[in-house]
Amino acid sequence: MTFLSPLASLIAIAVLVPLGAHAILERRARRIAGKLGLPIPPMRSRFGVALAIAVAAALFGAAAAQPVISSTRTRLGRSDAESYFLFDTSRSMLARRDFGSPTRLARAKRLALHLRQSLGDIPVGIASLTDRVLPHLFPTLDAQVFSTTLRDSVGIERPPPEGEGTVATDFNSLADVGTNNYFSPQASKRLLVVFSDGESSRFDDVVLSQAFRRGHVHVLFVHVWGPREQIFLTPHSPDPGYRPDPESRRAAELVAAGGGGKVLGEDGASLASAAKAFLGSGPETSLREQRTRVSLAPFVALATLLPLSFVLLRRNL
Repeated sequence: MTFLSPLASLIAIAVLVPLGAHAILERRARRIAGKLGLPIPPMRSRFGVALAIAVAAALFGAAAAQPVISSTRTRLGRSDAESYFLFDTSRSMLARRDFGSPTRLARAKRLALHLRQSLGDIPVGIASLTDRVLPHLFPTLDAQVFSTTLRDSVGIERPPPEGEGTVATDFNSLADVGTNNYFSPQASKRLLVVFSDGESSRFDDVVLSQAFRRGHVHVLFVHVWGPREQIFLTPHSPDPGYRPDPESRRAAELVAAGGGGKVLGEDGASLASAAKAFLGSGPETSLREQRTRVSLAPFVALATLLPLSFVLLRRNL
């Protein structure tokens, strides 16, 4: 068992306040009982309330420290290579050929699942992009965790962009992948696969290229886009405010070139071939990965009801 926020347990020090109040009340009760000639309750009964208060405070402190139980699993995989699949989740990724066809984001997810299967021994993570990059899953060999995260966490504007521009996607933020330790230090081959329609606000491709080089990040850009695609508000009503950007291909080429890679279309076989060509082969090693994490904080917090119930019971007697 580990604690995620051990310093938060210091909240238990607050027990001094109710204990001090209890001591004052006890002294007052003894003084009044002595003046009235009443029997003084035995120390054992008075000590029980103080102990219950202390136990409740200790449990609150333990709950605040966020205790968790984690399980790990050892898998065979490459420690010299990692990849991130980054998904553009701006609203333009809702575009599609007609109302019954899959959206750009749905097509991107389908390609990503196929690529994940092709890179079985490579740890793969998931990130999303609007006007900032957000990691959803750090590189893992667990295909089930990957598919679950992709299905449940990656969605249009989840989270929404911070800015209020007409174009939500900002490729400038991709520099974070090269500079903010997204990849493990031991991973010498670092592949970023960008699934996007390429419709971005203006960005500095020179600065982006420098960030990719500094982080040794290789980029494959999957251009999920069509010139006649539209965002449908209803089956027969496309959004009049959206038009596919004919310059999106050029933007995709600039991003890919900055990472020493290339732009690919919606062809799963070509994408898998390009990824494998860069990642190559390497020695497999045993990698320990966290499998599950169960938080005990809610149960510990609930347990405080027992000593608190005792205090209330003694108070009403």
